[in-house]
Amino acid sequence: MTHSPVRLVVALAMAFCAILAHHAAISADTPLSTTVHRYLMGTSMTIEVYGGDPASRTEVIDEAFASMVEIDRLMSNYRPDSELAQINTQAALLPVRVSPPMWGVLSAAQLVSQRSAGTFDITVGPLVRLWGFHDKKPHVPTRLELQQVRPLIGYQNMVLDQSAQTVSFKRSGMELDLGGIAKGFAVELAGGVLRRRGYSGLIDAGGNQYLVGHPAGKPSWQVGIEDPDKRGGLLGVLDIDSGAVSTSGGYHNFFVANGRTYGHLLDPRSLQPSDSSLSVTVVSPDATLADALSKPAFILGPVAGLKLVESFPGAMAIIATRKAGGGVDLTMSAPLRSRFRPTAS
Repeated sequence: MTHSPVRLVVALAMAFCAILAHHAAISADTPLSTTVHRYLMGTSMTIEVYGGDPASRTEVIDEAFASMVEIDRLMSNYRPDSELAQINTQAALLPVRVSPPMWGVLSAAQLVSQRSAGTFDITVGPLVRLWGFHDKKPHVPTRLELQQVRPLIGYQNMVLDQSAQTVSFKRSGMELDLGGIAKGFAVELAGGVLRRRGYSGLIDAGGNQYLVGHPAGKPSWQVGIEDPDKRGGLLGVLDIDSGAVSTSGGYHNFFVANGRTYGHLLDPRSLQPSDSSLSVTVVSPDATLADALSKPAFILGPVAGLKLVESFPGAMAIIATRKAGGGVDLTMSAPLRSRFRPTAS
């Protein structure tokens, strides 16, 4: 039996994560469920758990959040004490031995980079900074600035040594950015806590969701596909049994300069924001891969993007693009068509 390397490292990370101090939270109890909201990894997160009693549900939620706190501690590029910061500082000088969770994320990222012809690339750190998306200070780079940063972008320049579990950079000045994959790993880790403890529930981390079991009294989960043209509106609802759902779109994180809109999903080939799609929703049994795949699928567009997603076992997608005459067109994997219910116009 073949196991996903990401799933194996999630199991390792379960033992790796310690229960950390409670963070400020908003919680709500019903006889059937407990829901807790916290801000973590730069986004609002929600964990909702079904089964057991309120005290045991809260204990499970705390453990699930603790696992994600640990991933944030390891993989944040906003913390100078993170493992990622250590890699970015030292990997051009010497190979850096990494933790099991970090190895799982880096190897998954490398796999998606190779399979997507480089349209997913975690070496985009300098490019994200150049465009101002890291520090929230929008900037349209000059041609010279882009030329200067180009040699630093390229997944081929990140060297992973599997036997030594190390990462090194071929060029000085390189910087990894795990913003396109770390949340997927974190929600799967948290979902593993629920599954191991025998609870159903959901973990919602912005564009990344992980669904365990079934909601109380319902045969499946209902996941809304956001309308990129109507804030708060839906294109439709998708029925999902369990697993991961990851959505990437350019309609939340963008800026406007000189009358043009620039989204945060950057194409590592052109070094420019991509406008090939409006949004991509990936459904997969593997949350780490779902998170990562939603980015290159967005950049590649509906034909090549869907082909890429479906090349991974169990992965499917819905890709929203702009119609020639306006409006939104949807391209989706065949198995999702019977599970998608469009919203009445």
